[in-house]
Amino acid sequence: MNRQYKHLFFDLDHTLWDHQSNANETLADIYNDFQLFQLSEFNVSEFQDTFHKINHGLWHKYHLGLIDQDYIRNTRFKMILSTLGIEIYDSDMELGKEYLSRCPRKSNLMPHALEVLDYLKVRYPMTIITNGFAETQEIKMASSGLIEYFDLVITSEQAGWLKPHHKIFDFAVQHAKVSPAECLMIGDNPSTDIEGARTVGIDQIYYDPEDRNEGHQSTYRIRSLLQLKEIL
Repeated sequence: MNRQYKHLFFDLDHTLWDHQSNANETLADIYNDFQLFQLSEFNVSEFQDTFHKINHGLWHKYHLGLIDQDYIRNTRFKMILSTLGIEIYDSDMELGKEYLSRCPRKSNLMPHALEVLDYLKVRYPMTIITNGFAETQEIKMASSGLIEYFDLVITSEQAGWLKPHHKIFDFAVQHAKVSPAECLMIGDNPSTDIEGARTVGIDQIYYDPEDRNEGHQSTYRIRSLLQLKEIL
């Protein structure tokens, strides 16, 4: 056990909860249930790829404070369908509601997540820090069995600030009742998780399963969650 650290902070999406797999399963269900194949010639893979491209762009803008949650919810599927050549579709809002209802109930986790959390749970108190929508994050954690591992779940809505702003990390440190030097942040996003934690003096583990490395500096970098057992 690394006794330097007394509390672990984890990001949720793409770090523990496998957003890519869960989203793809949900989108395949929606594609078939709403018979989207009748609208145009795009297939389910094109539907999924277009979703991820547009969703990534929207969340990037959200992290920068340029758009809000309602904008994502209200325009995401309209933009996706428009990109795929469907300019008029009366049920795009329904698709958005179905996605938000179904996707958080998927339970795929990143490889070795539960094994590593079992190892860490008896050694450290742990907190989730997430920019995700509060109501959906709670469902994700309950549906995937993650909720039992964490003492706190801190959302940007609760804290009043989005990662990477220092105030959400200050908020987390205060609620964990530790100093920044006693914390460690584990996340997949080099900007929101790694740079954000560094601004308040929290050590960071950049979880980089695709080996992007992107030139960002972090206290540690891992490609597998199993490597947490070596560090901690």
